[in-house]
Amino acid sequence: MILWIAALSMLLFTIVNLLFLRPLANPGRTPATAVCIPMRNESRHVDRLISNLKQSIPEGTHVYIYEDRSEDDTFEKLTLAIADDSRFTIIHGVPLPSDWSGKVHACHQLGTRTTEPYLLFLDADVTIDPSFIARMHATLDREQAVFLSGFPQFPTSTFLGKLLIPMQHVLIAQHLPLFWRKVKHPAFAAANGMNVLVERISYEAVGGHASIRTSLIDDIDLCRTFKRHKKVTSLVQVSPFISCDMYETNEEVWTGFSKNVFKGMNESVGLALYFMTYYGIQLTAMLAWIFSPSWQTVSAALFVLLARLAVDVKSNGSGSWLHPLSLIAYLILLGNAVIRKWRRLPITWKGRHYS
Repeated sequence: MILWIAALSMLLFTIVNLLFLRPLANPGRTPATAVCIPMRNESRHVDRLISNLKQSIPEGTHVYIYEDRSEDDTFEKLTLAIADDSRFTIIHGVPLPSDWSGKVHACHQLGTRTTEPYLLFLDADVTIDPSFIARMHATLDREQAVFLSGFPQFPTSTFLGKLLIPMQHVLIAQHLPLFWRKVKHPAFAAANGMNVLVERISYEAVGGHASIRTSLIDDIDLCRTFKRHKKVTSLVQVSPFISCDMYETNEEVWTGFSKNVFKGMNESVGLALYFMTYYGIQLTAMLAWIFSPSWQTVSAALFVLLARLAVDVKSNGSGSWLHPLSLIAYLILLGNAVIRKWRRLPITWKGRHYS
């Protein structure tokens, strides 16, 4: 009965919470905006990214690409793809200082070398709708915020990606009280670095990316910084208008999430245990359905699956039927990340090592 009550509570909270995940507003005015894209070893994304942006950036928007000393042919492909389009500027990367993480330093360079009153940070692996930028600005106004972000759709071809990548939407829907998304307290920080729109005046007032120079979870830490300075941030539903092809291989999926999953919890063992317990309950419900079928265990498992289905419908995602495997993969990933931190093992990402 306890398992049944727990699963039902999870379902009810998920459904109610998703009601507060507001959609992007209809397109409005688009003030001058610097679209800032850090790129390092992104050769496979260059042609698609530039082609998409050429069709999707509104008038008054300029794209700045920080080519972060790539070890592949990213720069050569960028030069060919951009050609003579004056709406694009390539900024050549400088050596990474020892006290900075790579992406944060790249974003800092982009922030300090641009002048537009708004900054839209995008990852190199996103694809945006032509109305996306205008919708983000209209939503920023509607939310009366100075920092706006959301979680894209996640098309993925890898098996591990299908299990773990959509869990980002699940974690937000089941743990962040979205009705408190604009509360000015760091505990309620949530963002996705694949798309972050900020007002420059506020960005500079809080110290920009220089205030989080060693961060491996730049999106959440930057959001926390805004909240510490009593700035209004908001998280909205962007998935119908932006997608992100995050990782090409199962190894990239594992390494990328290993880098972030425990960091996103501020490396709190207590919080990690809470998440393990929460999703351990969901997995127990699924296993109990198989090994000890009864009306209680069957309905508890259905509650878990319905909660996942609600998340998928809201996020334009899929994979509800894989949820039991997603739970197993997530629990192993989180447990491994905690052990890795305890053993002080480094993470290698794009040719750079992080402790």
